[in-house]
Amino acid sequence: MIICLSICLCCALLAIGLLMAKTRRVLRDLEDAVRLKRCLLLDKPSANLRRLGFEGLILQTNDLIERYRRHVQQQSGHSSQLQATLGSIQEAVIIFNDQHLIEFANESAQGLFPHAHMRQGLRLEALVRSSELLEFLTQYRRDPDERRDCLQAITVERQGEVRWFEVSCAEVRGVSAPNARSTLLVLHEITRLKRLEEMRRDFVANVSHELRTPLTIIKGFAETLAEDDATLSAATRTRFLDKIVNNAERLYLLVEDLLVLSRLESQPDPIKLSRQSLRPLLDEVLEHYRSRLSAGTQRIVLEFDPRVETFAFDRLRVHQVFENLIENVFRHAPEFTLLTLRIVYTDTPPCVQCTVADDGPGIPEKDAPHIFERFYRVDKGRSRERGGTGLGLSIIKHIVQQHRGSVSVESHIGQGTAIHFHLPYVQTLPADSAS
Repeated sequence: MIICLSICLCCALLAIGLLMAKTRRVLRDLEDAVRLKRCLLLDKPSANLRRLGFEGLILQTNDLIERYRRHVQQQSGHSSQLQATLGSIQEAVIIFNDQHLIEFANESAQGLFPHAHMRQGLRLEALVRSSELLEFLTQYRRDPDERRDCLQAITVERQGEVRWFEVSCAEVRGVSAPNARSTLLVLHEITRLKRLEEMRRDFVANVSHELRTPLTIIKGFAETLAEDDATLSAATRTRFLDKIVNNAERLYLLVEDLLVLSRLESQPDPIKLSRQSLRPLLDEVLEHYRSRLSAGTQRIVLEFDPRVETFAFDRLRVHQVFENLIENVFRHAPEFTLLTLRIVYTDTPPCVQCTVADDGPGIPEKDAPHIFERFYRVDKGRSRERGGTGLGLSIIKHIVQQHRGSVSVESHIGQGTAIHFHLPYVQTLPADSAS
């Protein structure tokens, strides 16, 4: 009896062991299928699986995996379509949900805000720091009637620099969930336009101010001559006429400089290159100014590198550059004792470095970076008294840049000023300049 019971118990244990092994194998296969996201093939007869109680579980798991795969394919297709549509446009595009969590950022947004593609799920405020933008989005959410014409210019601070953007919004289907609603934010950068607008306003204001001063003087003295001519002495009339002539000349020079600057800026390449020597041009310029030197106290020295042979440049424009630079020395540093013109050849890259240096009072460090700006004067009162228009160095900068060169200044208070400019050492004329 006991032997029979033992045999039955062993058989039962063996059957349970086999059942557990099959169960573990099926569960392991099911785990692998879920991990790899692929359907589990039914390699066992349905009756066996039904007896083990796994047929329904496997069928439901396979159905769940298949639906998941279709969802992933749909989302991938939607994301690819979104990336293809918005990825190549220049405007920065950011899509975020109701919690302001970023769902998508195109390549332009990634360029404006580095690593934006790594920050999906980050709050918009952490990426784009702008109180104006938050107010704009709040108004957009609050007033649905304004959504049709939701366009505004805002400022965004990025790495210590303030940049201007024109922003607009629109509601779109959610990226993370098909039935959710998200917001598409478009940022079109207008920083350059804003700066150009500021430059235009400053230019108009400066021109108006510069023109008004001589016009007011001319008008005042002319009215006095017209109204009180009978009571004015001959000496007074002569002094008034001199004032009118001097300010008319100043006005003429200002208008001429404005026209020159306008032509330089409006035409992409008005210079006429020709191969020639720089030495005769410098001799001609210096001959004109040597007669203005104070005998015994002032002198001009030319240091010319013999390696500088004939090369391509616009003679008229380069002549204007040297004349303006030397005239500036006579006008703004009349107490100089030595004026040096230095011409040096450099071969990395091949160019001619030209320097006009004086030993005058020098330029303050805070003013040096701005002297090539229009109408900028170090000493505004004295410059106007000496007849400067404030445009000479700006004209020089444009001429040198049109030669594909560069200009710079080096100055120390009490030690003098040196203006450097480089001209490319080109000995073969471009095809468009050969004629």
